[in-house]
Amino acid sequence: MMIGSDFSRKSERILQEVARLSGDKAGERVSVQELNTTLKMQRKEIKHALEYLEGLGYLELVSIGGPWLYGHVVLTDKGLQRSH
Repeated sequence: MMIGSDFSRKSERILQEVARLSGDKAGERVSVQELNTTLKMQRKEIKHALEYLEGLGYLELVSIGGPWLYGHVVLTDKGLQRSH
């Protein structure tokens, strides 16, 4: 797992993209596959990033499935604030 400023920039990009795809609404489901279409990250890389962001309370992993392991995520209120 990457730690440091590079990971922080990726985390911020992910939060901003989840916010955009959710229409800037906390609690709206966002497809991980759709998220990755824009971000173009490797499956393992996005999996670790999403788990990290969930640990910080910025998003929740809400469904599992398909080749992306996690099917959907939702932005928390804390994550929405951080994304702007």
